[in-house]
Amino acid sequence: MEQAIKTTLVTQGSRMESRASKLWNRDFSLLVGGQFISIFGNMILSFALPLYLLYISGSAALFGLVMGLTNIPLLLMSPIGGMIADRFRKQRVMFWLDASTTMLIIGYILASGFTAAIIPIIIVKLMALNAIQGVYMPAVSSSVPVLVNEDRLVSANSAVNLVNSLSGMGGMAIASVLFARFGLLPILVVSAICFAITAIMDLFIRMPFKQQDNSGGIIKIVKGDLSQSLRFMKGQPIILKSIAMIFLLTATLGSVIMIGIPILITQHLEMGMEFVGISQSIMLTGGILGGILTGILGNKLKTNNIYIPIMVSGLALLPIGLALLFNAPYFVTYIIMTVACLLALAVVTTVNIRIISTIQGVTPTELAGKVMSVVVMLPFMGNALGQLAYGVAFEQLAALPYVIMFATAGVVALFTRKNFKSFGI
Repeated sequence: MEQAIKTTLVTQGSRMESRASKLWNRDFSLLVGGQFISIFGNMILSFALPLYLLYISGSAALFGLVMGLTNIPLLLMSPIGGMIADRFRKQRVMFWLDASTTMLIIGYILASGFTAAIIPIIIVKLMALNAIQGVYMPAVSSSVPVLVNEDRLVSANSAVNLVNSLSGMGGMAIASVLFARFGLLPILVVSAICFAITAIMDLFIRMPFKQQDNSGGIIKIVKGDLSQSLRFMKGQPIILKSIAMIFLLTATLGSVIMIGIPILITQHLEMGMEFVGISQSIMLTGGILGGILTGILGNKLKTNNIYIPIMVSGLALLPIGLALLFNAPYFVTYIIMTVACLLALAVVTTVNIRIISTIQGVTPTELAGKVMSVVVMLPFMGNALGQLAYGVAFEQLAALPYVIMFATAGVVALFTRKNFKSFGI
């Protein structure tokens, strides 16, 4: 009997190893497919709501404030999500979160419908959705190294990023059309359907799971998990440098693109919201290009000179500043902004994929959720702080937007060269 059990365990382990040795195995394909649908549903909703606030208020400061505040629940819930991802079956965690998001959206539709265009209600809804995302993202990020072998992590993360970028680009384009023609209700309905489909797909994912000790009470468990993950990260300088680098990019380059470009298009260039959707959809092509490039290079992409492409991504803002400084024709400025941000995002995506793959490769499976929650949390903290700062900056320097672009390019280039020139493994 004992021999039979051992044989069964070995067979199951061999099957799992065989699946993990293939990049597009059944379970990884389900994970990526669910991500495509989930990101699409999330993108059309998260795209429409903040821009609606900018549209009805006309305030850059309020826009930045709301974008920053709604990240707070994500920051608070991300560490909790990391612990949940390590202590429970990841596929079940994803199922309940997708199902909860579906019910949240349906509840909002039934309670108020598309007529509830009151700023506080929209803020509360964004905060609730971000709180769920804070728990959801560590579960997904820590699932990738479980479903594929370590030597395929870069390719796997490139595939995930490519699918997410395609989904996000399509989501933005469709959201801009739906919102302009039909208002908020169709966006809510489509988003709810997407999360419901993803929840069903989650049920079919098979993922290995190692039960951890849950004795001693919730406070002891939380303290133990946090202490264990912090000790591990302190002993891994590559992780600390990686987090610092991603924090810098999100607080500066990511924030100025997310906050500044919609403001410049709608207020400085006096173009409609549909041009924001078109521009941001094209920018997401940069994520696709970065994902393709990283997938082609694979493990050939090294981190010892990674500061160079980051400096280049910051300097991509200079043409935007020059176009604004010399008052180039509006449509020419629009094209320059879109193309420059596309190139910047392509470089940033390549860097992010390589860094995340490195972190996943050095992190034990039982700590993956907690470590990835920190990797997710700190960049979003950078986003929150950056968005608040840039919202105020674009309002106070409305007549001098090129100053913001030049300053951001300088900070990214100089700070990166000074602090990350020796980055590498």
